[in-house]
Amino acid sequence: MTRHLVRLLWNRRRHNALLVVEILCSFVVLFGVVLFAVQYANNYRKPLGYDIDRAWVVEVSVNAGETGPQNATGQIDRFRQLLAAIGDLPQIEATAAGFTTPYSHASWGSGMRIGGRQIDYGVNDVTDGFPAVIGVHLLSGRWFNREDDGAAWRPVVVNAQLAREIFGNTDVVGRTFRRDRESHMDRLTPEEQAQELRQFRVVGVIDEFRQFGELSTPEPYMFQRVDLSSPKAAPPRTIMLKLRPGVTAAFEERLVKRMQAAAPDWSFEVKPLSQLRTEMLQSYLTPLVAVAIVALFLLLMVALGLTGVVWQNVTERTREIGVRRAKGATRAGVYRQFLTELAILTSMALVIGVVLVAQLPLVVPADVQIVPRPVFIASVLLSMAAILALTLGAGWYPSRLATTIEPAEALRYE
Repeated sequence: MTRHLVRLLWNRRRHNALLVVEILCSFVVLFGVVLFAVQYANNYRKPLGYDIDRAWVVEVSVNAGETGPQNATGQIDRFRQLLAAIGDLPQIEATAAGFTTPYSHASWGSGMRIGGRQIDYGVNDVTDGFPAVIGVHLLSGRWFNREDDGAAWRPVVVNAQLAREIFGNTDVVGRTFRRDRESHMDRLTPEEQAQELRQFRVVGVIDEFRQFGELSTPEPYMFQRVDLSSPKAAPPRTIMLKLRPGVTAAFEERLVKRMQAAAPDWSFEVKPLSQLRTEMLQSYLTPLVAVAIVALFLLLMVALGLTGVVWQNVTERTREIGVRRAKGATRAGVYRQFLTELAILTSMALVIGVVLVAQLPLVVPADVQIVPRPVFIASVLLSMAAILALTLGAGWYPSRLATTIEPAEALRYE
C-alpha cells in the first residue's frame, strides 16, 4: 500500500514539491523558536546562585572631573564615606560595593590560559559585604574578609564550574594558579605587570552565579576582592543594599538625600533588583515572542494552504475515490489514504529539515557552545511533532469529505 501511495505522490511530484518546500520552511522557522524556548526553559530550572529579596542597587555617576586613574584614590575615599553614611540607617541591613550587579547589562568578561588551555569566564570586583546583600551560597571555603588584607596573592571566589575548568574535580580551596604571560604585557607599566602576574588564591567556592538571570546560560565566574582601605583598589561603580523587612519605596528619597550629603557632586539612581530582573527577562523574551508571533502566522498560513490543497486534491480525484469505493474500499480506508499521503509528504520535508539543522553544530566554531545536546534533540523532536500534527490537522477535514463520496455518484462524475 505504501509503495502504491509513493507512486501516486511521484506522479504529482511538481505539485507535491511545492508542498514539501512549504513544510520544510515551516519546520526550520519553528525549530528556531522552539530551540530558544527549550533552552530558556532548561536554564530556568537551574540554580541561580543568589537571592534578590529586599535588595536594591544604586548606580553611581561620578563627576566627569573626577574620572581617570589619577583620581582613583579620591573616588575610593568617597565610596568609603558613602558606605559609612548609609550603613548607619536603621532601614539598611547590609551594604556592599562592586563593579556590576545581578541582572545588570554591564558585564566584565575575561580569559586566561592555563597549561595551554583557553578558559573564558565572567568577573566581578566586589567588597566583603557582597554575600550579605544577595546571599550567595558557599559550597566550601569562605568569602573575602580581613584575613586577606596585605596578602601577596589575589584572593578570589570562584563558582564550581570555573573550579572544574581550572583544577578538575578536586578540592580547590587554598590552591593557587597563575595565568600564562599574555601578549599585551609589554604594553603595561611595571606596576601593572606585577599586578597581572600575581598569583590567584581560591579562598571559596560558590555553587553558581548567573549574573544575567534565570534565562541565561551558566558560565564560569570569578569574584575578585575590592579592598576600599587600599589606595590601589579599583573604584567601584555600584552600591548594593539589603533592606530590612517592611521597608517601602518611600525610603528611596531619604536614602538619596543621605548620599547626596556625602557626595554632593555625584548623582545616584536607585532601583530594586526585582525591577532589574523584570527588565532582564523582557530583554530575553521580547525577541523570542516577536519571532514566535511571526512563526505562528506562518504556520497558520501553511495550515490554511494545506487545507485548500488537500481539498482540491479530493475534488480532482473523485473518480479514483469512486473506483476504490466500488471495489470495496471502506470509508476509513479512503480516509487513511489521504492522511497517509500527507504524512509521507510531511516526513520527506522533515527528513530534509533535520539534515539541514543537524549541520548547525558543524558550521559553528568549536569553542562556541550553542546549546547542550539534549536541548538540541528535544527541540528537533518537538518541532517535528508540531509540524506533523499541523499537517495532519490541516488535512483532517478534506480527508473526511472524501469519505462522504458515494461510489455511484463518483462514477457518474464529469
